Amino acid sequence: MTIFQTKPKLIAHRGANLLAPENTLPAFALAYEMGAAWVECDVVLTADHVPVILHDRDLWRTARLHADIDKLNYADLRNYNVGRYFSKDYAHTSVPKLEELLELAVRYGRGVNIEIKPALPEYAKETAEYSYKVIEPYLKHIPILISSFELDALKWYRQYAPEVDLGFLLSRWLSEWERVAVFLNAVSIHCNEKILTQKRLSLLKQSKYSVLAYTVNSVARAEELFSSGVDGIFSDDPLLLSRVAS
Repeated sequence: MTIFQTKPKLIAHRGANLLAPENTLPAFALAYEMGAAWVECDVVLTADHVPVILHDRDLWRTARLHADIDKLNYADLRNYNVGRYFSKDYAHTSVPKLEELLELAVRYGRGVNIEIKPALPEYAKETAEYSYKVIEPYLKHIPILISSFELDALKWYRQYAPEVDLGFLLSRWLSEWERVAVFLNAVSIHCNEKILTQKRLSLLKQSKYSVLAYTVNSVARAEELFSSGVDGIFSDDPLLLSRVAS
């Protein structure tokens, strides 16, 4: 099952993170319950090589803990709360394992975009390798798209897991984007919506790749992007599509 078979128009960025703490099981479940066909998450490794879902290397922003994820074992990490910063209603929310989200996606029958986000660039290969060991059994059950800013992580996936769909991330415009996408045999190009001019969109749309834009929370901007040819958007609001062109 691939991204081309499902064609997501909206991917819930870190789950329904306006209504629940980002990158947590409550946020992902809420996004699915609100109708999101796909969610996006960030995957990083603990010190003992457990793939977990967390955006920052440092846990201060979400757990108020001055510690780096790659220096904590999973058993210790599980004791820290990453929901209290959002609301007391999430006072017992912990960092989820990647497989916990994948099991949730299977129950809902929905898709997952997994951004490989190594704690440090030199961890790119091992983050890709250990995450694939978790992901591989789920590939036949739900649509999964792997993306990353780290080309080394995507290169590893393409070499050792040719069956996996890859998305190439662009935060700034890269004139050689197509050469890289061809090298990776990518299926999609994920662009910061701020760099998507009409001229650049026209270039992207001449290619075979799905074009996805992040992170879009404005109805007006979403309508503009869709009318310009963007295939899908990442949004913090899983209900944004229901208000587009309504």
